[in-house]
Amino acid sequence: MKHSYFFKAADLSGAIHSGQRTGGNKEEVIQELRDEGLFLLTITESKNKKPVNKKVKKTEIMVFTRQLAGLLSSGLQINQAMGLVAELLSKTYLAQVALDLKKMVQEGTSFSQALEHYEGLFGKIYINLVKAGEKSGLLSQILQQLASTLEEEIELQRELINSLIYPALVTLVSGIATFVMLRVVVPSFADLFIRSGQELPTLTRLILGFSKNIPYLGLFLILAIIGFTFWFVLGLQSKAGRMAWDRFQLSLPLIGPLRLRLNMASFARMLSLMLQSGVQLLEGISILKGTMTNMVLTDLLDQAEMEVRKGGSLTHCFAQHQDVPVLVKQMVGIGEETGNLDEMLAHLAHFYEMETRSEIKNLLSLLGPILILFLTGLVFLIAVAVLLPIINAPFFD
Repeated sequence: MKHSYFFKAADLSGAIHSGQRTGGNKEEVIQELRDEGLFLLTITESKNKKPVNKKVKKTEIMVFTRQLAGLLSSGLQINQAMGLVAELLSKTYLAQVALDLKKMVQEGTSFSQALEHYEGLFGKIYINLVKAGEKSGLLSQILQQLASTLEEEIELQRELINSLIYPALVTLVSGIATFVMLRVVVPSFADLFIRSGQELPTLTRLILGFSKNIPYLGLFLILAIIGFTFWFVLGLQSKAGRMAWDRFQLSLPLIGPLRLRLNMASFARMLSLMLQSGVQLLEGISILKGTMTNMVLTDLLDQAEMEVRKGGSLTHCFAQHQDVPVLVKQMVGIGEETGNLDEMLAHLAHFYEMETRSEIKNLLSLLGPILILFLTGLVFLIAVAVLLPIINAPFFD
């Protein structure tokens, strides 16, 4: 847990520096100040309560970042820019965050250290990129790149949602129609068939039996879902269970390769951005390792971190893993050989994003017609089951 400390220190020239720093404990902050060539005079822990990180849409973070980058590039100081951003965001939660960040910066805290109070809101990658931007003096450029990356992620997510709306509506409407037929239409004909005393076709008997047992089947399905969910959640509590589930996801036909490419695109995009910002490769891998949602890839980055720490290369580590696509191995290898790893990773991320987006669009464009055919066939089957006894009735002879 991060703690905040107010400090006063002097440098070799005798100039006094004061402000606010965050760290795991007081000793960590003192050591950080010493490393910067400052001689500590006083240090006290801030008693302010830790801010509550509310849920904020990625779109709002993108707008916040874009506005801040634009203001900084126009020559404004960070505290002035934060004040204007707060006004532009009006009465939103991010406006309150901007004002709080402005206050901390005015008290002497660096912008990246102020953001650490809202780590749950901005994330480790965002904060570390800002820290790299402060060190290199390229904060406005880094924020512009961050905003562009967030915008691309939002656009991809929006495209996926829009593509799923039509298949979802088709499924919903067809599902309701099928349920009404099974629970209303079929039972109304059942009484007629019973009074006729005729022998019913096999298909009709199956549909009638299914219609009659829907409440019991529904109860069984609900209990099965609850039991499976309970078992699944318990299984994910262990590292082995989580690893097995994540590996299963990557092994699924069609879906598995898409998930792998999306994860690899995200990894390449963020690592490229950090390398361009001046973050060292080892530090970048360490940061990304904690942000991956798939344990298989987290384990891969863990091994990559150890390889680089020993003086090895990403290429050597990736070459030993079958989970890593060949294209990733080739692009990373070329990047490390030519010294342009950040550029190669950016090209890789762009290629995978475009390829994945195209594949997802093609799959979803096929999903609609397939669902229509399946559900239309199901409705037709029910209709045939109802009509067969009527057609075979004596008065049709």
